[in-house]
Amino acid sequence: MVIVTDLEGVLIPEVWEEVARVTGVSELAMTTHDEPDFGRLMDRRVELLSQHDLRLPELSRIAGDVLPYPGATELLAWYRTKAQVMIVSDTFHEFSEQIVQRMGPYNLFANTFRADEEGRVLGYRLRIRGRKDNVIRSLKQIGFRIVAIGDGYNDELMFRMADHPVLFNAPDDLAARIENGTRVTTYEEIRRLIIEVHKLPPLALQSTPAEG
Repeated sequence: MVIVTDLEGVLIPEVWEEVARVTGVSELAMTTHDEPDFGRLMDRRVELLSQHDLRLPELSRIAGDVLPYPGATELLAWYRTKAQVMIVSDTFHEFSEQIVQRMGPYNLFANTFRADEEGRVLGYRLRIRGRKDNVIRSLKQIGFRIVAIGDGYNDELMFRMADHPVLFNAPDDLAARIENGTRVTTYEEIRRLIIEVHKLPPLALQSTPAEG
């Protein structure tokens, strides 16, 4: 079994909301709960960063002060007693790598910014956006059962591909579209679900046609 979890909104607060609070640029607080189109959301964020001359070193400093939700570090450690763990997120390495490393030696699969030598954010490189389901598909093809934990519209494809979608404080309309999903609001509910999944027999590895 592999537990694939989102980061922001599940293990840590939304970093952009903290950036908005510290800088006073309130529109930066928008997340995928507000704007499902991630490309449009990011284009607007880049535009706002340019307008207010907010550069990558300052953004990284603000992000570095974000603390995990109470119990999140312990939850990740507990996951490891039951399964392998992957953090797959639409966040950015420049924001969240240091937070994840403080929580433990976990691999973060995320996007990156494009910036000039003076730290001005020019754009972004999307490594994860639209590909969470591809990550899960690859793991399923080699026989892993997947528990996927997320909270937003950007997790919908991941939920649809996972064996056990877990919707953590997700919007009502999103939850209604994931028929086999489990809605939870606390870490204790996640623990109980994973304990039950852990009791299930291993999945049979799908055979592939012989070559030649």
